Parts: sequence; structure tokens; C-alpha cells
Amino acid sequence: MTTPVIRPPEAVVEIAARLEAAGHETWCVGGAVRDALLGQADLDWDLATAATPGEVKRLFHRTVPVGIEHGTIGVFGSDARLHEVTTFRADVETDGRHAVVKFGVSLDEDLARRDFTMNAIAWSPLRQELRDPFGGREDLHARRVRAVGNAARR
Repeated sequence: MTTPVIRPPEAVVEIAARLEAAGHETWCVGGAVRDALLGQADLDWDLATAATPGEVKRLFHRTVPVGIEHGTIGVFGSDARLHEVTTFRADVETDGRHAVVKFGVSLDEDLARRDFTMNAIAWSPLRQELRDPFGGREDLHARRVRAVGNAARR
């Protein structure tokens, strides 16, 4: 498959650019990436980053701690919308609904904790690079819903 062109809103690209300029790997993740691959518009763009919540708060003037215990900081973009920026994380312990997480992991480890392969796809708006370690794009085009990893253990 050829690399698609995904165009997040400019405000999202600006947030990613500021994080990357400070040395923090940053990717668009989740439903907006999935929807873009389907040719559908989505205004709810989330980012995953190597930056800690404290680093995110220091880099942006207007933030909201929307899920600080899970590493999520809301950043108001130039579009006046709140965009969630979450530190790369991995599940240490989970009961299926609630997870204890650890920070400081890689993007691929972060994607591995997601529910379905179609939601475990990341896009770098600065490098125009798609990361799809679990074959979510192929599943999406085949209209197949498949869990990341062992479905019985999720």
C-alpha cells in the first residue's frame, strides 16, 4: 500500500511541531487517523508523545490536566479547540477497563495497548510517516475488526 496523505488541522500540526522542536517524538493517534484513512473528517485529533505531562505544560501556555494520572494534558490549539496530548504509555496492570500505566515507553508499546488494530495506527504530520505495527490499515480496508494482541487476554 502507498503511504496516504493525512492532513490534520493546522493547530494539531503546530502542537506536534512545538513538541518535536523541543526533542519529543510526537504522533497523531486514534480515531481521527482511522477516520482520515477512510476519507472521513474528524475534528477530535489526539497526539501521543515522548514528552511527560510536566514537559507538555511547560511548552504550552493554555493547558488543562484532563487525565493527568494517565499522562493526558489538554492543549488549546490556535483553533481554540482542546487537543489531548498523552505521554507514551504501557499497561502495567489492567482489569479490562481500568489500567495502571507506566510512562517512558516507545510509540509501538503505546499502540500495543489500544483496543483494535484500526485504532493502533499513528501518523507523523511532520515526517508524513504512517506507523501501523499491527496491520490496522489492511484490516480497515478489509472491513475487519481485530483486537491488538491476544483478544482472549484483553
